[in-house]
Amino acid sequence: MSNDITIVKNEAGVAKPTMKRFAVNVASLFSVQIANFLLPLLTVPYVVRIIGPDKLGLLNFSQAYVTYFSLLINYGFDMAAVRSIAANRDDKEATNRIFSQVMAGKALLWVLSTIVFTIVTMANPEFRGHLFLHVCTYLVCIGTVLSPFWLYQAMEDLGRVAIFNLAVKLILSLSVFLLIHKAEDYFYQNLAISASQIIVSVAALYVAMRRFHIKFTWPTGPELRTRFKEDRTIFFSSVMITIYASSNVFILGLISLPYNVGIYSAGTRLESMADSFVGLALNQALFPVVAQAFGQGREQGLKMVRTTFFPLFFLMVLVAIGLWIVAPFFITLLYGAKFQEAITILRIVCVLPLIIGLSSLFGLHTMLNLRLDRAFFMVTAVGSVVGLGLNLLLVNRFAHIGAAYALVLTELYITLAMYGYLRWKGYDVVKLSHLHEAIAFTKARAQTLLNRKPSV
Repeated sequence: MSNDITIVKNEAGVAKPTMKRFAVNVASLFSVQIANFLLPLLTVPYVVRIIGPDKLGLLNFSQAYVTYFSLLINYGFDMAAVRSIAANRDDKEATNRIFSQVMAGKALLWVLSTIVFTIVTMANPEFRGHLFLHVCTYLVCIGTVLSPFWLYQAMEDLGRVAIFNLAVKLILSLSVFLLIHKAEDYFYQNLAISASQIIVSVAALYVAMRRFHIKFTWPTGPELRTRFKEDRTIFFSSVMITIYASSNVFILGLISLPYNVGIYSAGTRLESMADSFVGLALNQALFPVVAQAFGQGREQGLKMVRTTFFPLFFLMVLVAIGLWIVAPFFITLLYGAKFQEAITILRIVCVLPLIIGLSSLFGLHTMLNLRLDRAFFMVTAVGSVVGLGLNLLLVNRFAHIGAAYALVLTELYITLAMYGYLRWKGYDVVKLSHLHEAIAFTKARAQTLLNRKPSV
């Protein structure tokens, strides 16, 4: 109830407009995830059969390298801004102010990032030897600066995000067929990713500013300092997450062969698609809903988390089982006989969608909305140390197999640590007594999807 307006709620206690927005967002993103899954079935077999495991390893190593610069540019702005705008979505002045601060902050960090990238790349002979490849990959950071997808997320208008995301894949799919004809053309893969991301980010930004009536004004120095200060904990948490979740490819590339990186990348490709489904079709649709629920009160927010736990858990169990079953078929179809070792990698990491899905629920959706940012940072910081230690130990001895086990063990530690901390603080986010509400929640959303009229 708010301002004497009666809000009709379903059996699970969730407002119908909120339920409908959630269902529409998930439906839109799910349909695009299907397309995102099908498009690589056309492009990946073509590309990897031309370039082979070694060149695929170089491509993925370069992407892992540039990930650190994208992380610096994002700074955690996206998540903090979504949280702030979603809780006060009708405040246009605040929305304009936050948008301006985020875009200006990203631009400044891009300048800093470019300077650091130039110095590090030129100073390291190994990096300098593949300078053109790294520059092609680094161009994606321009798209990172311009990307307004966090704004669509905060406004719960993810159908358009889905369309833009699909556009990236379509542009990339067409370009690789036109550009890659021999092994030496491998760098076009990352160049195509960067170019398509820039084009789509520009289009998405233009549409967002018109649709949401956003006006950009360069923020004052004190405003920017405040924004950097407020979001620093999320930034350092993101750094820790990247260290334990993404550094395995980087470490594998530093102390092993490009071939091993290529096999590892092929083995984790389908799992990454599943993670993308969790992150885009579930987490991005769910985070603003949960943030809005927490904006109404702590108990309302916790109730939303409890009702979504069981549907998320059972869905991700099915995803994990499916990954294990299809591993031989998928690897053979997409990568061919040269990548048969990747089947083992995929079966090792098939549990990650389940583990990461629960980690996101406990960490991103619960701890951050409870303003437990410092605790979230500490858990991820310890996780990064654990991840680095496991990678250095296992990659040295078992190469790509060790990297896969290191990733799974690190993510498992993070999930258990987050759940344990919440229990220690008295927040019971998992109880069998909440199963009935979860069933009602899921049925209501399924019914909303079935009754949804097609948009015109």
